[in-house]
Amino acid sequence: MWGCSRRSRPCVFARTALISVAFALFLGVTQLAVARPLLATAPTHGHRGHGVLTGSIRQTNHTWVCRGPVNLKSVSVTMTSAITTRRNGDAVHLAPGCTGRIGRLTVVTSVADGVKVAEGVHDLAVGGGSIRCLAKLAHLHQDGMQVMGGARITMHGLRIDCGRPQASLINSNLFIKRAGRSTPPPTDVVCVDCSLGGSAAHTASIQESVRSGLVDSTLCSAKYSKLTLTIGRNAVDPVDVRNAIDTC
Repeated sequence: MWGCSRRSRPCVFARTALISVAFALFLGVTQLAVARPLLATAPTHGHRGHGVLTGSIRQTNHTWVCRGPVNLKSVSVTMTSAITTRRNGDAVHLAPGCTGRIGRLTVVTSVADGVKVAEGVHDLAVGGGSIRCLAKLAHLHQDGMQVMGGARITMHGLRIDCGRPQASLINSNLFIKRAGRSTPPPTDVVCVDCSLGGSAAHTASIQESVRSGLVDSTLCSAKYSKLTLTIGRNAVDPVDVRNAIDTC
């Protein structure tokens, strides 16, 4: 099914149906977990130990790292200009072992990338939220969400806005490409009903990956209009279904 032409109508409908079913299954399965709620108001650097991490995460100027099963109501991370070095400057790292559900993800950063996704993240659903980049460190490329690996990851209703008209080295709001230590490319990583801001070099860039991309999403025009939605030659069966490009 995924091997068919992405422009054929049967293929489009089949992909959309599978994405919707997968997202529903993620939400249903993760809600079966029962664990004591955890409210993290102090720095939390990741999921260590066993069981499912539940409740909400809220922290400032510390990268939140997901390393295990989660069924979180919300994750909120703010990275301010008080951070002056690139090291640990990303707001959220979805690391190997991260799986389950994040109901709402809210990221505000003035430092580096909003979210990085690594190989080993799997079967993860994000139910909504926003990623905003207010500024960044000088001479640093910035992405709203950089997906370097992982499998079966669905973001639904996520707003990503990291472009600024006068800023340079803003790469993409959503950047999906095998990178870092990932051996297999990102696979089945899809943003459904998402909204991506403009003024970055790319609004969305889908490069070396498998069955990954966007569905029913709105993309604002990029800094270079021809690069609003860039699909590279190494993208296998890229997902580009009923997306709209707007001047915003």
